[in-house]
Amino acid sequence: MRELVGDSHMIIVNPETIEELRHAGVPLDTIPGPTIEQLFDERKRNALVKIDRLPSLPQGLPPAIQTLYQEIRECIFFGLNGAAITMSAILIEFVLKHTAFIREAGSYAKANPQDWDLFENMEFGPAISRARRAGVVDAKMAKRLHSFRESIRNPYSHFNIKKITYDVVAGKVKRVDTATGAITEVDMAAKDHPMIQAQVKPWVDERNVLMVFAFADEVVRYLLSQIQL
Repeated sequence: MRELVGDSHMIIVNPETIEELRHAGVPLDTIPGPTIEQLFDERKRNALVKIDRLPSLPQGLPPAIQTLYQEIRECIFFGLNGAAITMSAILIEFVLKHTAFIREAGSYAKANPQDWDLFENMEFGPAISRARRAGVVDAKMAKRLHSFRESIRNPYSHFNIKKITYDVVAGKVKRVDTATGAITEVDMAAKDHPMIQAQVKPWVDERNVLMVFAFADEVVRYLLSQIQL
């Protein structure tokens, strides 16, 4: 066990197995988590790497949209990639409704705040259709938005962790039978092993976050260009 642990960067153990090992007299050390200083140093290093890879903040944004942009950027700086992906979907949905609302009103000056309630309570799918009818998205963009809704927005909003990690395979995992000491090496697909889904999701989030935010930024710029009167 000690030899295997020394060569590993991640160990997954069933909590019941831990208790069984403790009762059997196996010494198990508790490794403390990072200190606040260590955590912030790590986040700072991450922010300095990511900052030049983020899209620039568009000029002249309405306050609510600018706030969403800033929250997403801060999530990425601090390594909260799953939250940044979820917030990117919220940004797209909000701007989609906002632009349809303004287009239907005719301009910002003519918009009636009371009419916003209908849009605020609208689901993403119907909002895409409403924006299509209002003329702020064309057929190609509507198709891309529906694809995003199904592949990214819904899984992250509902924390469908199996779907998010479906394609990940942990290769050459050393599996130990604590009763016999036998060691086998296996490939473990996340879709078949719920116990590793939580471990690989941060890796999936890290891989996807910049791509998702770039798509959100593209959509926002496209939508806002439709109501520049």
